[in-house]
Amino acid sequence: MKKKLLAAAVVLTAVLMLGGCEGLSAKNAKGPETEESCLYITKDGNLQWVSVETYEGGSYSKEELLDFASEKIKEYNEANGTESSKEPVTLVSGSLEKGKAVLITSYDSGESLVDFASEIGDDTMPFTEIKTGTPEELSEDLKAAGVDYEAALATGSFAVVLQGEGMVQTEADLLDADGGCDVHDGHFIKTGSGTSVIVTK
Repeated sequence: MKKKLLAAAVVLTAVLMLGGCEGLSAKNAKGPETEESCLYITKDGNLQWVSVETYEGGSYSKEELLDFASEKIKEYNEANGTESSKEPVTLVSGSLEKGKAVLITSYDSGESLVDFASEIGDDTMPFTEIKTGTPEELSEDLKAAGVDYEAALATGSFAVVLQGEGMVQTEADLLDADGGCDVHDGHFIKTGSGTSVIVTK
């Protein structure tokens, strides 16, 4: 149990705030605010993963959780680092509160998030492919998904193409979400089981 929770919690992202996904005011969205694991997209397009797992008190300490996560991230970065100054995976924070184990990490790309989750066996991360870029860079994907491409090109600043069913939260206002997406409060998106496209302002 401890190993499973630690492994599942290793993949995550940005400023932690626990609260209900339902009823969150879009005007107050200042960081990941969810009680379940989700992909968080910042205004500048950085990808973060918030991993939320239940745990039994005394199973392990916060220090053990952070040490384990830090070691796994270090091993991954050493094996997959690039000439870029930004490491593939960065640990941001972690907590053990109210029966929840929460860890937050950021990623240099969608590929790194998917690859890292696969490598450590994190089954809380449901996406099998994550592509990011400007609407122009992902034009073919947007058009194939039926997105209003001209509107996206005119007012959209960032786009994400996802494969898999899961929760996504955006810091920026949402412009469009296609592919069976269910939108809550303008910042929370439940993606469909196939290809989903999200465009933010």
